[in-house]
Amino acid sequence: MPRPARPTRARHGLAIAALLTPVLTVPVLSPTAAAAADDVSITDFGAVSGDGRDDLPAIEAAVAEAQRRGVDVRVPAGHFHHDGLVELPGVVLRGVGERSQLTALSTDLQAVALSGSGTGVRDVRLTTVPTAQRLSTDVSARVFVRPGTDGYLVRGVTIEGATSAGVIAFGDDGVIEDNHVSGTLADGIHITEGSTGIRIRDNVVRDTGDDQIAVVSYEKFGEWARDIEIVGNDVSGGHARGITVSGGEDVLVERNRIARTGGAGIFIASEGSYRTYPVRDLRVVRNQISHDSQNPALPEKGGIRLQATNTDPSIVGAHFERNVLRHSGDSGILVVGSAATEATFERNRVVRPAGYGIRVVSTVTGRLVFERNSVASSPLAPFSDASSADVVSDLPNDPAAGDGGSGESYIADRFTPVVDGVAEEAWQGSSPLQLSVEPDGTTGVARVAWDEQRVHVLFEMVDATPSSHAANEHSDSVEMWLDELNARNGARTTGDSQLRVGRDGALSSVIQGLVGSTDIQRAVTETPVGYTVEVSVPWAELDPTAGTVVGFNASANDDSDDDGQRDTYLSWVDKNLPYWADTRVYGQLTLVD
Repeated sequence: MPRPARPTRARHGLAIAALLTPVLTVPVLSPTAAAAADDVSITDFGAVSGDGRDDLPAIEAAVAEAQRRGVDVRVPAGHFHHDGLVELPGVVLRGVGERSQLTALSTDLQAVALSGSGTGVRDVRLTTVPTAQRLSTDVSARVFVRPGTDGYLVRGVTIEGATSAGVIAFGDDGVIEDNHVSGTLADGIHITEGSTGIRIRDNVVRDTGDDQIAVVSYEKFGEWARDIEIVGNDVSGGHARGITVSGGEDVLVERNRIARTGGAGIFIASEGSYRTYPVRDLRVVRNQISHDSQNPALPEKGGIRLQATNTDPSIVGAHFERNVLRHSGDSGILVVGSAATEATFERNRVVRPAGYGIRVVSTVTGRLVFERNSVASSPLAPFSDASSADVVSDLPNDPAAGDGGSGESYIADRFTPVVDGVAEEAWQGSSPLQLSVEPDGTTGVARVAWDEQRVHVLFEMVDATPSSHAANEHSDSVEMWLDELNARNGARTTGDSQLRVGRDGALSSVIQGLVGSTDIQRAVTETPVGYTVEVSVPWAELDPTAGTVVGFNASANDDSDDDGQRDTYLSWVDKNLPYWADTRVYGQLTLVD
């Protein structure tokens, strides 16, 4: 927090002295100027502007002296550099605005790290050496608030680029306001662990590699983020979501402007894929959201998206009021997942969405109330509820036309194929699982077969734009998602697996362990219209018999312009069902003889 102004010395009798000696001039310092005069400048310890050399030793010496004297560290106008972490243990680092520039010379140790009580960084410009390699460590963020930090301030800071997040913050009673964050490879501002009493106000966030502002409470930390305000921020151009609350309690999201996001404008979730806590006591009020969901490669779309895929209930006491959503690239308000959601939507306005105005998919459970909302110019329907949840709405319902992968009987035939990338006639005994069809015509059909030892999957892909030089989901590839025990647990557990096979035959997975098996068989062949993949893996938990039901989904990835980045994805179950995080939304297959 800002330090209190230091008292100036009393100057009693100054007016009388002026009358007796008119030539006497006594400068009177303002409290701010007096404080600045007492601060320690990094140039006093050898930092030199503009020479491109490492000024970290000088900065560290200035911090030690400021800590000893109980004053701030001053970064004067100039361009300084640091090769390593700038540690601020209970000390404030401040400059004169963008003219006070600190450039990180290291790509993995970039942070100005705050710790202790009453620490902060303000009125400086933080830049970095160019890099395209994203890291996920705390110390590769540009500002890192360490766990246990109390009463911190990040104000008036310009962050241009970061190997991970712009600001990643643990700690309590923090204020992050009036900052400008851009060009980060991960989130713009990220609040996590048990952070409590955080105010994120009036920041501008642009062109981030992931979410622009995020509050995330991971179960692994054992603590929730609580008492968080996200108010008056202006975010635009992010690769992923605009504002995310994935686990948190007593959170206010109010009067923010969110535009041109790759994924959802506002994303509220308890995520099975990341094991985040529930969301409780949330208010999302008077936000302006426009042109969200612009990246077809991202699955988490919607102007406001609720995704309940981990704990049950996942979202409790959530209230959405007087938000305006314009030109969503998907549905304006979208509720997905299968864990219980309890939320109220009142007086929200949706204008010209690409999908439904408001959509509740078939797997949703819990209680939802929609009152006095308005939808204008939806190409599908203003309101669509295909769920069996307790839903109250004053808009007429037009149920969605099926979510795919459910509602019908699908079978996996018993036979053992030759895994050579050529579809044998016997595959026709298994149900065709039709993947979604993309605007450029990319699509596919999957089939599943079984025997006592293994499960086999065939993909016949139609894809006129071959690409296989990238890795993981960014290359043309197919994926199988299997819930062997049909436990429908939500978050993945025993018997759940996922495997990705690239067009080049490369194996990858979001689940550790399966790819390391030496007992995976696969084959890929090119066809006149695309490619065919056969893959065979051993059963891990199931002792299969005819009549057994398993959970399953088939999906695929497409890099249509061969730039090494996924452009879209395909799925058997509806693409709005979060199959990557929730096994309850899988389709079901019956094993038959």
